[in-house]
Amino acid sequence: MTQGPPTDDASDALRELGRRLSRRRKEAGLEVEALAARARVSAHLIRTFELGEQALGLSALTRLASALGLAPTAFFHTSAPVEQVPVEPAALLKGGAVSASLSDVDRDFLLEGLRQARAFSLLGALRQVPRLAEQFPPEPPPAKNAHQAGYACARRVRALLPERQGPLRNLGRLMESHFDVLVLRHAFTNPAVHGVSCRSGNARLIVIHSELTREPVRRFVLAHELAHQLLDLSESDVQTDEGRLDSSRFWMENPPAEKRANAFAAMLLAPEEAVTQSLGAAKPEGYGLKEARELVIRARTHFGLSFAAMAWHLYNLRYIRERETVEALLMSPDETVLEGFEDETRFTGIERRALDAHAHELISSSRARELLGRPVEDLLAT
Repeated sequence: MTQGPPTDDASDALRELGRRLSRRRKEAGLEVEALAARARVSAHLIRTFELGEQALGLSALTRLASALGLAPTAFFHTSAPVEQVPVEPAALLKGGAVSASLSDVDRDFLLEGLRQARAFSLLGALRQVPRLAEQFPPEPPPAKNAHQAGYACARRVRALLPERQGPLRNLGRLMESHFDVLVLRHAFTNPAVHGVSCRSGNARLIVIHSELTREPVRRFVLAHELAHQLLDLSESDVQTDEGRLDSSRFWMENPPAEKRANAFAAMLLAPEEAVTQSLGAAKPEGYGLKEARELVIRARTHFGLSFAAMAWHLYNLRYIRERETVEALLMSPDETVLEGFEDETRFTGIERRALDAHAHELISSSRARELLGRPVEDLLAT
C-alpha cells in the first residue's frame, strides 16, 4: 500500500485496512493522538487512513503496527491475519481490576515496565527465544485441592527445562530466557506488596519488591508470580500479591488461585522426587518436632527456600503430618542466611537482550540507543 490517493481498484482494500486500524486502536484503548505520538505518524494521516481516504507508506504502517504490538505487516494488505490487540498498558493499569494498594508511582513504574517488556518480547522474537509461557493457557483453579493443580503445573514446567531435578539457580534469568518474561525490581509504596504480574499481549512482566532482601524469599515470590503468568493472567491482565509470606493464612486460607501459585512455586523450586532423594522417603510413623525442624533446615538449605515455604511444602508432601506442627515450627524459624542461588547481574533483561540483538546486527545502533536510553558504548563502559 503506497502513499497517495487510492485508485478505484484499491478503494475497498484501503477502507478495510482503515477500519482494521481503527478497530485495533480502540481495542488497545488508544486515542488517535496517543497512537500518533507513539508511532511517530501524524494524527491527521491516521484519521484519513482510518476513513479510507488516504493511503500511508509502508514505514508508517510498520510503525503503527509495532506501536499496537502487532506484526509489522498487519496493515499492509487485507490478506494479513487479523490479530487480537492487547489493552494498551496505560489503559490496563487504570482499570478497576488493579489493586488499590498500588500508588500512582507504582503504576507509572509498571507502565514503563510493560513498555520495556513489549520491546523485550520483540527483540526475543528476532533471536527466536523460547516462549514456554505460550504452552500454558490460563485456567480457573479447582475449588478443592488447588495445591495439587499447582504441583501438576510445576511438574510440567520442570519437564520442559534442562534442569529437570535439583535446585534451580538464577530463576529470574531463566524466566527471561525460557518464558520471555521480563523481571524487574521496584520499591512499592505499600510494603505489603511483594510482587506484581502484568501481561499485555506478548509483553509479560514480573516486578518484585526491591526490599525483599532475603534470597530465598525473592526466589519464592518470583516462582509464585510465574504461576500467575502461566495459569491466571488473561491476554491483558494485572495480578498483585500482598500479605505476610510466613503467615498460616498466606498458605492455608488464601483463595484457590493463591494456593495453586504457592504450591507451584514450592514444587518448581523443590521437586518432589528431588526432595525424596535429598531427605529419603518420609517415615510412616512421622517425625517429632526436633526431627521435623532438622528436615526443614536440611531441605531449605539444599533448595534455597525460606523456612516457612519449605515447612509448608513438606507438610503437603506428607513429611509433616499435622498443621499444628508446622505452626509450632514457625514460632522459631531457622534464620540462617542462604545465598548463592541467584547471581548478581551487570545488566537488566532489556539491556542484555538489546545488546545481544545489536551484537548480532539485528538492530541498528540508533534503535539500540532508543531502547537503552544511551549509546551502546556508554552502557558497556559502566
